[in-house]
Amino acid sequence: MPSIKWITLLVIAITIGFGALWIVLDSINTLSSPDNKKPIPITNLENKTIINNFTTYIDTQYVAEYSLPKDTWPNAILVDGNGIVWTAGSRSHTLISFDPKQGQIKSFYPITEDKTLNNDATKGVSFMTWTMVEDNDGFIWFSQFGPDPLWRFDPRTEKFEPFRSVDNPPYQMKLDKDTGDIWYTTLARNTMGAIQKIENKSDSSYKIIEFDVGADSYPAGLFVEKDQVWISQIQNHKLIKFNVIRDSKGIITDLVNTLEIPSNNEDPIYSPTDVFVSEDDLVWFTEHGTSTITKYHIQSTSFTRFPTSANQYNTTTLPFWIKESADDQGFWFNEHTGNRIGFFDTTRMVLTEYEIPTRPSDGYIVYPLGVAVDPADSKKMWFSEWNTDKIAVVDRSIPVPFDIHSDMTKVVLSNHNDTAKIHIKVTKNDNIGIPSYNKIVSLKVSSSMEPAAGLVNMTAIFSTDTIDLAEIIEETTLPLTLQNYHAPSGNYILAVSATDGSVTKSIFLDLVVE
Repeated sequence: MPSIKWITLLVIAITIGFGALWIVLDSINTLSSPDNKKPIPITNLENKTIINNFTTYIDTQYVAEYSLPKDTWPNAILVDGNGIVWTAGSRSHTLISFDPKQGQIKSFYPITEDKTLNNDATKGVSFMTWTMVEDNDGFIWFSQFGPDPLWRFDPRTEKFEPFRSVDNPPYQMKLDKDTGDIWYTTLARNTMGAIQKIENKSDSSYKIIEFDVGADSYPAGLFVEKDQVWISQIQNHKLIKFNVIRDSKGIITDLVNTLEIPSNNEDPIYSPTDVFVSEDDLVWFTEHGTSTITKYHIQSTSFTRFPTSANQYNTTTLPFWIKESADDQGFWFNEHTGNRIGFFDTTRMVLTEYEIPTRPSDGYIVYPLGVAVDPADSKKMWFSEWNTDKIAVVDRSIPVPFDIHSDMTKVVLSNHNDTAKIHIKVTKNDNIGIPSYNKIVSLKVSSSMEPAAGLVNMTAIFSTDTIDLAEIIEETTLPLTLQNYHAPSGNYILAVSATDGSVTKSIFLDLVVE
């Protein structure tokens, strides 16, 4: 099992360096044509899996993919107020607009102050573009890990404007729609900043102010609401809440640290990368190093870690960014090495994970680095595939043809050779057409006991771990036996999952080892 220190170093290497990874991934080829502006939709495949010299595709009804030109290396992604999808090529040095209604790319914009210039000077060099937002005036802001750390693009004039006064390229940006301020973190420089629009009599300008948030803290994620700003710190393993101080004109002058999680007497957290705060005093965050989505209750100061479903290679899934759903049913997140996009239903406490169809034939990891919710339809999540030169969209309005339930919500085991039997029920949704390739459902178990979401000194065995939906009328019940072999004492969360290979549903049980 990898140590937390090793995981943290891996996170930092992935998020800051990428240099060693680029050498390996540079040889990856994808099915796209640089001369064809119309992306190739990867949908409605007749076979479950199609393999060629480049890529393996997993057929799915939930995800539609679109190919970008080879060596785009897309990262940051945004859906603007008009429904246009924007992404930036880390290697192609282009800002790309994509029209989902037409299913094709609208424009390529070379990222430069002078649009008559070409990109010959930067060919073969990768400038990661981690974050992108649209402000209240319709401008597109994005970062670039290169000589120009922050850009503003005007879609109306098609002009770029660089901002070189920022301390370091923003790693994540969030818009406060009420004030129009854009907040950002700088991973490598340990700062948090804000971009404010200042209205003058003749024109308008921007004021950028930055704050130090702790040496070697590596601030990553942001949550902004009502002059309260939360950040996650990867290296310091903390979440911090700040109150924003403004002068009489509304100009930001200072930040006041009002809460740190964890406090000295609480359980540690590991590599938190993003944070989301709900109205019921619950703080949700991704722990990049432990394959978990974690809930913290402010009043009770209690943690609950919900594991993602087990990775195919028994490694960490590396959950990363969180995007709030406008329907208040939960939130989206991406898994960097799980090759999935997840939606956590915080009302029903059900996790649904959608498989990304593309798999590189010479490497398992897709790297879905950027995510963006469609503001007009929060059931749709767009994401970038850095390793395959694609963008894609998940549609969770498409019903899943099966569901999973348990007769227990809590399991208690002694720490020596104790067993427990749980009855797991899988139901079939008869009113939903089931593609012939998705009728077999497999069952699996993961836990919060260790970073790869596996079990420690414990086994979980189903009476049978596969079900043919075509052979059951409405539902079937399967016994699950937990056997304890000196598992470490503690309170954990057990995820019991059902998957048809394209989508996975997980329910959660409290697991107490005495």
